[in-house]
Amino acid sequence: MKVAVISDIHSNHLALEACLRYIEKHGIQKIILLGDYVSDCPNPQTTLKLLRKIRETYEVWCIRGNREEYFIRHAKGYPDGWVYEANTGNLLYTYENLKKEDIRWFESLSNTGIVEIEGTEPIILAHGSLKNSRELLYENEQNTKDVLESISYKYMLCGHSHKQFSYEYKGKVIINPGSVGVPIGCKKSAHMAVIEWTNHKWEFEFQTIPYDYQQLVEEFEESEMKDKAYLWMRCILRSIKDGVNYAPTCVKKAHDIAAKEMEEVDWNHIPPRYWNEAAEEMGII
Repeated sequence: MKVAVISDIHSNHLALEACLRYIEKHGIQKIILLGDYVSDCPNPQTTLKLLRKIRETYEVWCIRGNREEYFIRHAKGYPDGWVYEANTGNLLYTYENLKKEDIRWFESLSNTGIVEIEGTEPIILAHGSLKNSRELLYENEQNTKDVLESISYKYMLCGHSHKQFSYEYKGKVIINPGSVGVPIGCKKSAHMAVIEWTNHKWEFEFQTIPYDYQQLVEEFEESEMKDKAYLWMRCILRSIKDGVNYAPTCVKKAHDIAAKEMEEVDWNHIPPRYWNEAAEEMGII
C-alpha cells in the first residue's frame, strides 16, 4: 500500500498536475497534504479547484500550513499591513483571489493530524513543528531532535522548509517530502514523496517530477501579480529555475540595505528602492 505525500504547493498548479499524473500512473489511492496550498504563484483558484478534485477522488489527510493561517487572520481583520509591495503584495494578490468558501475550508483544517491506517504504524503530521507552523525542522538539528523526543509516535511527516530530507533519531523517523511548488534542490521540477508500508515499517521514496516551467513563466507574465508583486514574482521564478530559495535572502538583503539609511525599518514595508537594489545585487532583475 502506497501513500503520496505532498506539501507546499504555493499555487503552482502546473507542478501539482504533474504530481497527480505520477500518482495516477502508479495507482496510488491515498494522499497526505501538509499545507501551504496557495500564494507565491498566480491563479490560486486553479490550485484550489485541483485540491477539491483530489479530496473527492482520493482518500486524503489534510492539514493547514502557515500561509492558510495568514489568510484566516487577514479575513478576520488582523492588522498585517499587506500592501502591493514585494514581500506582502503576493499575499494580498492571493487573498483577493480567494472565496469565502476557501477561507472556511482553511478554518476547518487542523494544524496537525494523525494518519491511522489499519495494520500500520500511525504517522503524526505537521506543517512546521507540532507547536508552530513556521518552525523550520532540518536533519540533525537540536529542535528537530527535541520534537522527535516529544512525540509518542515513531513516524512524523512535516513540510515548510521546502527541502526533502529524512532523519532518524532515537528510533523515530521524520520525513519532509519537499515542496511541490517552490522546491529547494531541484530545477524546474516538483518534489514529493511516496511512503509504503512494507515489512512492518514505513519505507519512503523521494520523487522529483518535471513539468513545463516555461508555461509557468507565461502564467506569471500574464497575471496581475506582475503589477502587484513584481520583485517577489522574479524571486519565485528564479527560485524555481535554480532550485534555490532566493526570496528570504532578498528580503533580508533589502532590509539590511534600508537599515543603513533608516532609523527603523518595517519588515512588511521595505521601500521599493531597497528591494530593487537587493534584487539587482542578487541578479534577480
